Amino acid sequence: MHKWEGIEAFVSVAQRQSFSKAATELGVSRSHISKQIAQLEARLDAQLLLRTTRSVSLTEVGQAFYLRCQDILNTLDEAEQAVVDLQERPRGRLRITLAGAFGEEFIAPAAAQFMSENPGLAVELDFTNRITDLITEGYDLAIRAGTLKDSSLIARRICNRSLVTCASPHYLKRYGQPENIAALVNHNCLVGTLNSWRFRDGQRNFDVRVSGDWHSNNGRALVHASIANLGIVQLPDFYAKDAIDQGLLTPILEEYKPTDTGVWAVYPHNRHLSAKVRLFVNFLAERFAG
Repeated sequence: MHKWEGIEAFVSVAQRQSFSKAATELGVSRSHISKQIAQLEARLDAQLLLRTTRSVSLTEVGQAFYLRCQDILNTLDEAEQAVVDLQERPRGRLRITLAGAFGEEFIAPAAAQFMSENPGLAVELDFTNRITDLITEGYDLAIRAGTLKDSSLIARRICNRSLVTCASPHYLKRYGQPENIAALVNHNCLVGTLNSWRFRDGQRNFDVRVSGDWHSNNGRALVHASIANLGIVQLPDFYAKDAIDQGLLTPILEEYKPTDTGVWAVYPHNRHLSAKVRLFVNFLAERFAG
């Protein structure tokens, strides 16, 4: 058996934790994937995967082998990409992890246009709210919003992100408009993922704990609740923009609006010379300029 046989199938199953999804990704049958991995395990005389009727997971040996195989496949991808880069045309599969309304409304259409302009490219968008490891999970790129934590990844700002505090005109007429941040304690604050909101006093940003009887980790749900006159909400501007433009929500406490953060394209160092990543990030930056 050739030493490479079964490696790509094994890595795909390990990443997706599914024989069926790996078969779909590689364009082969599930039985072909199973046969390749069985032959690989027999050749190595080691069990790499734990299989049940509902799940697939890595054994301890499988995890160690997977990390080495992932490095090897990444190196091969880089070698192939180096040839493509000479032609400055993005090819292969561009795997992107993203989440939220910004991803749905802005990144997805941008990715579709980029793919249509580059016929040799395949795009995979993975919408998830969990924290992803770009390197071990094989992603080329992540779209992340807000303040980034220090990491070994490369990050490029593709546009600004503002936080807006707002409420419906009916709510403000009934309960009054808070004149300052301290007045929020007298209002129903619709709480999202965090139980604190960010404001600015002069040059300093600071966080304020808020509370209310509506909690949701979904920005659209918070917008709908505020439109329904349930309380005050603080959200990234792209969630509330349409409702504000239509007069359904009114911005408040604008003098305390925090400093803009950003929406970032984040990618591993070993992707920074890849044409598909570099050109797509440039495409996003130009599309969202201003």
